[in-house]
Amino acid sequence: MRQSLSCVAAVVVAASAFAQDPRADYDVLRYDLALEVFPERKELEGAVTVEARVLAEELTRLRLDLKQALEVRRVVAGDVELTFEHEGDRLDIALPAAREAGDEVSVTVHYGGSPRARGGFSGFHWAETADGRPWINTSCQGPGAHSWWPCKASFFHPEDKPEGIAMHLTVPADLYGVSNGRLAGVREHEDGRKTFDWVHDYPLETYTVTLNVAPYVVVESELELPGHDAPLPFVYYVLPENAEKAALQFQDVPRLLEIYSEAFGPFPFPRSKFGLVETNFWGMEHSTAVAYGSSYPAWCKANGETDPYASRNRYFDYILVHEVAHEWWGNAVSANDWGHFWVHEGFGTYAEGVYVEKTRGREVADEYFASQAKTVGERSRLFRGAGTDSSQAYSGTIYFKGACVLNTLRHYVANDEAWWAALREFNMRHRYGNADTEDFRAVLEEKTERSWKPFFDQWFYGEGYPKLSGTVRVDGVELVLEIENGASGETGFRVPLDLAWTVDSRPQEHRVWIEPGRFEARVPCGGEPSDLEVRNLGRVLGRHDVRVAR
Repeated sequence: MRQSLSCVAAVVVAASAFAQDPRADYDVLRYDLALEVFPERKELEGAVTVEARVLAEELTRLRLDLKQALEVRRVVAGDVELTFEHEGDRLDIALPAAREAGDEVSVTVHYGGSPRARGGFSGFHWAETADGRPWINTSCQGPGAHSWWPCKASFFHPEDKPEGIAMHLTVPADLYGVSNGRLAGVREHEDGRKTFDWVHDYPLETYTVTLNVAPYVVVESELELPGHDAPLPFVYYVLPENAEKAALQFQDVPRLLEIYSEAFGPFPFPRSKFGLVETNFWGMEHSTAVAYGSSYPAWCKANGETDPYASRNRYFDYILVHEVAHEWWGNAVSANDWGHFWVHEGFGTYAEGVYVEKTRGREVADEYFASQAKTVGERSRLFRGAGTDSSQAYSGTIYFKGACVLNTLRHYVANDEAWWAALREFNMRHRYGNADTEDFRAVLEEKTERSWKPFFDQWFYGEGYPKLSGTVRVDGVELVLEIENGASGETGFRVPLDLAWTVDSRPQEHRVWIEPGRFEARVPCGGEPSDLEVRNLGRVLGRHDVRVAR
């Protein structure tokens, strides 16, 4: 009860703070980005149009996010120049007249500068190919989309997904520009540059908007996938020297998309494309233009080359399998508050295990989840706190504990038909929008027709994991259980213990629910038991040592 009251209090405080945020006064409808890249001087120039609907009773200014390092040249509404203040990472724009709730506003921010990378993974990367040609990519989940373009950044407001975007990307004529969505056209200019017009008519988080420029080889095909009558465009963009590697590695894509489509619902963005873009960093879940900077492990294996990511690629091409899962988890369904970041990363990591199970079997998937469980901290907590920003909420916990908690929950449910129905329904019901853990719980309760609140209180809002130790032994025609149900933190856990035995050649199964603390029980066997075993306790996240006493 104490945990539940704390969670409610946190939500109330966060809601109060959110209500005072000027960015809560409007809802973004669409972004239109017209950007020009100048590789030779590592600069970006452009204009971003923000279309929004007023939510407040009165709106006199529009607050956007934009890093101070980028310079705002001017802001206009149509042909009217607007005054603005750009202090810190906030851009406040004075509207020409006060607007009322329900009104639509549109402003265009003209800006420029030289956005930079923040380490080898995050930021705006001005790199070069092996032969010295420009190779430019973005990865802004960590620093936020406002590190390179003005927006109401999902870094702070994941709940406000625009209904779509357009990207008009102008680059030198010998390069190729890739962004989200479908390619609507390419325009050639007299000055020897080209503009690639991209349109993505689906909601998305701002950090999944992407810009990629390189001498890409473009390989196009179509895939027949479950749930879609028309074929899905599959396009990948790779450096010329890696085209042969990609052709081998991406043979895995059709089966990968098929598995996710069957488990979580049809591919979410069929009017755009499924795209993979070779990048100069490891990988990122950019919507319909997934960043791939991995090692092409299938090529490494086939050609006897060392795989620099061998430990991560033990079961599959990690970047390919994980980042593609985000098209369902994070891109199609997004957290409505970063406290529930696991909706992105926990479900995405769980999808890896689904891929393993569907390609290599449940036993190997059990092994895979066991490897994930080893990284979970003893006092880890999935709930990251209400009202946090993306950086504050981010942690390895949301990946590994998130995946293992879902695997544990499937074991608790013990009904695969209901389990897969719940995952699919959760994704389909909240697709293109936002959701949180309680939305998932509601769907699960519908499909299983039982309450799961105690589970989520313990495993999502609670701390750590259980530690079961003890013995199960035969005493005549009964089983005697002597179990200590401890925990790694302050939270106690109710854990199922599945037992199996044989009586007169007839297999018997029984589930005992082990309460926290010292637990003792006797279980009738219906006769003298043999072949007693404890089954699948490894599917419950924790550190367990329950043995059959001989």
